Amino acid sequence: MKSQGSSSDKNCKVSFRKKLLIIDSDLGVEDVERLKFLCIGLVPNKKLEKSSSASDVFEHLLAEDLLSEGDSFFLAELLYIIGQKKLLQYLNYTEEKVEQLLPIQGKVSLFRNLLYELSQGIDSEDLKNMIFLLNDSLPKTEMTSLSFLALLEKQDKIDEDNLTCLEDLCKMIVPKLLRNIQKYKREKAAQIVTPPVDKEAESLYQGEEELVSQTDIKTFLEALPVESEPQRPL
Repeated sequence: MKSQGSSSDKNCKVSFRKKLLIIDSDLGVEDVERLKFLCIGLVPNKKLEKSSSASDVFEHLLAEDLLSEGDSFFLAELLYIIGQKKLLQYLNYTEEKVEQLLPIQGKVSLFRNLLYELSQGIDSEDLKNMIFLLNDSLPKTEMTSLSFLALLEKQDKIDEDNLTCLEDLCKMIVPKLLRNIQKYKREKAAQIVTPPVDKEAESLYQGEEELVSQTDIKTFLEALPVESEPQRPL
């Protein structure tokens, strides 16, 4: 019986990896770059730098416990963000289901999402002009909008709390992208004011709070001294 169970588990894992290979075969070079970019901060940079295919990235996600047969949502999130929504079917997700779960299970940060959105709005001419403005501090290598933004982050020119450099570049070259930055700031401020609460923990807390409140009230009332009725004068 044990051998049958082990064989079944092994077949399931092989089947899951087959699905990952199918997804890999439908992703191009640009898609791989996008996946790697979105995984920054979640997968060690050295591993990402050595990844030359989507399957390499998937292998790292598996190793970092960010992907498994039982929980493939993070990969679904990545595919959704890069616009490969037709591939969600291989993970048993729909576009609507991913949208529903993103606020609860999403792992890609607001900052990473912002940079990705900005990269999609920076065309080759915009990129050329941005590189020209920062020429003295950039290496003489060919860059894409994603690698350019990743480099600014690596050089500590930008981070989730410091977007001055980006704002200056966008203001001068692509003013329309300032809307994305302002939207990010609003969402980040809202996230700080009202941090996400785990629904299970929230319901547990509410249950405990109600129980304690009722018990405290009962105990308090029982502890009150009983007032004797005032005696009537004779």
